[in-house]
Formats: sequence, structure tokens, C-alpha cells
Amino acid sequence: MQESDRHPSLLLDLLIVAIAAGLLVAALQFGLEAGRPVTRGAGTIFGAVYILYLGLLFLLSYFFPRRCFVFRFLGYVCQQCSRPTGRAMAWFYFALSVMIGSYFLLIGLGVL
Repeated sequence: MQESDRHPSLLLDLLIVAIAAGLLVAALQFGLEAGRPVTRGAGTIFGAVYILYLGLLFLLSYFFPRRCFVFRFLGYVCQQCSRPTGRAMAWFYFALSVMIGSYFLLIGLGVL
């Protein structure tokens, strides 16, 4: 069965959203605040992992565009809401999240 013949998986959608919500709640619970400089600590580490996770979702949406509704939405963002448009924008968003997430992770760990 080809990937285009499969129906989107709601279970996978729920798992993706649950992981993202868990990471975001953990980051906020441990002290990450919007509009404040990132500092060393668990909140920054969870925030960095959240950003890296979002980038990984964009990359997975490039390879598996019809697997679940989240991947379809991220593909839509790449193809309709980005300039320049196209599926390859998923690679750009992945690279951007790796750079920003890695930077925040190094700050959270106290390396920078």
C-alpha cells in the first residue's frame, strides 16, 4: 500500500500534540518566559528541546506529507504560507530550528 492510499493517523496526531504540549508545559513550569533573555536552567533546556522538536516535525512532514494531519498542516505552511513557496522550505525551517534550538540548549546547559 502506497503512502498516498493511507488515511491520516489520528493516533499519531494525538501523540505529536501531546509531546509538544508536554515540552511546552515543562518549559513554562521550569521558568522559561517569553520576552525575557534565556538563562541557564531546566526551563531553557525544555524550551530548546521544544524548538528542536518542531524542526523535526517539519523535516518529517517533508518525508511523510500524508501520514497525519499535523504533517499535512506543516506541508501547507511550507507550500502556501512561505516565501519562497515549496516543500523544500521544510528543510529551511528544520535548519533554522536546529540553529536556534542548539544555541538555546547550550545556554541552558551553561556552556555559553
